[in-house]
Amino acid sequence: MREFPSLGVKLNVGYSDVDISHVRRHFDDAGIAHCDNLIPIRVEMTDCFADNPPPEADLLIDFAAHCIDFRKNSDDQLRDRFLKFLGSDKCTEKRGDGRRYFRGDWGVTVVQ
Repeated sequence: MREFPSLGVKLNVGYSDVDISHVRRHFDDAGIAHCDNLIPIRVEMTDCFADNPPPEADLLIDFAAHCIDFRKNSDDQLRDRFLKFLGSDKCTEKRGDGRRYFRGDWGVTVVQ
């Protein structure tokens, strides 16, 4: 079950996102040789969780939600659930100094 289906792409059979695992599976099924890599990406986003965040924090939230003006345009319940999810261990790496970093790792597949 999707955590936030209202942020997904609506298809005839429900919500679905294509990710690198789908691409790799198709390569494997077709017998296409490929090399898989992970590129770790961290974005500092502690200010996104502040009571009065700066405008830059709202841009980071928009980026993570794939929505323009998410904080302004979403209802309170969705916004609270999304920020809670964004701050969870599924999305955020917490460092010893209290800073939070969004984990936006990219899977890369190179066809050989």
